[in-house]
Parts: sequence; C-alpha cells; structure tokens
Amino acid sequence: MFTGERPSCLRGCHGRVHRHGRYFRYARPSGEESFGVQRFLCLECGLTISVLPVDRLPYRPLEGPRLEAFFNEQAEAGSGPDPPPAQLEAGCLRRAWKRFQTRVCTLKEAFGLLIANITDSAGALWKQMRLAKGTLPAILRYLAQGHKCSLLGDYQCLRVPG
Repeated sequence: MFTGERPSCLRGCHGRVHRHGRYFRYARPSGEESFGVQRFLCLECGLTISVLPVDRLPYRPLEGPRLEAFFNEQAEAGSGPDPPPAQLEAGCLRRAWKRFQTRVCTLKEAFGLLIANITDSAGALWKQMRLAKGTLPAILRYLAQGHKCSLLGDYQCLRVPG
C-alpha cells in the first residue's frame, strides 16, 4: 500500500520505480473471476514490487468484505457473509479463520497497547483489532506498513529485501 501514483523502492533507491506490467490473481476461490495486480520495477537495483488492492490478503483468493464478515461471525460480532458462502468459499474462509487462530500471540504483539492485554482468544482479538482500526483494509495496512506482516502470515513479500 502506498500513496501517490507509484510506490518508492523498498531498498531506498533514489530514482522512481517504473510500471512493469501486471499479473492476474483469482478474485474468488472458484477461479471464475480475476483481478490485476500492478507491478513496478526499480531500475537502480532491479527490485520488482507488486501492489495488492487494499482489501486483499497475500496468497488468498478471498474478497476482503466477505472475509471480514466471516471473521465477525466467528467472533460473534456479526451475522456473517451475505449471501452465505458456497462450499468452496466456505472451506477457504474456515481455513483462513483456523490460520488466524494460530497467530493470536503474533498479532497481539503487533497491536501492542492498541488492544486489551487480556485478549487471549481469536474472537476477542478480532474484536479488539476492529475496535483499534475499524476495517479489514485498515488492519491490513497497519500490519503491512508498521510490522511487515499480514493477518494470516509473515510473508517474505512483505519484508524489505536486503
């Protein structure tokens, strides 16, 4: 996530990065729809940068609003996605929640004083994260920019290359 027309080089190079095409990712688990991910190239160091839309997670073919609604339902803070997910999407959402449950300690550490220290379950953590940042895109932005991680994993793609 960045502001302006294009991101800066993650290695701190001084020149502008150039548009370097795009690739397509599945928008939904069914593979019926896709969306373009813009790529940029730093001519100075050769680094390529892919920029996901704000409501997308790395390596997951789930729509942000549906993931957010499902997590709200799991945390007993909402009614879930509308319409209800089909079997394939439901499996992807369940796996995402299961992965989120394994990251409670990591995410508590990332949010620090923004959340209650007594948060010990995934549901309570999700509620606290929502109170602190409001929406899934805001949570993802906070984790990526401030902590170089994501909701469901500490991916190499979020690290500044050395």
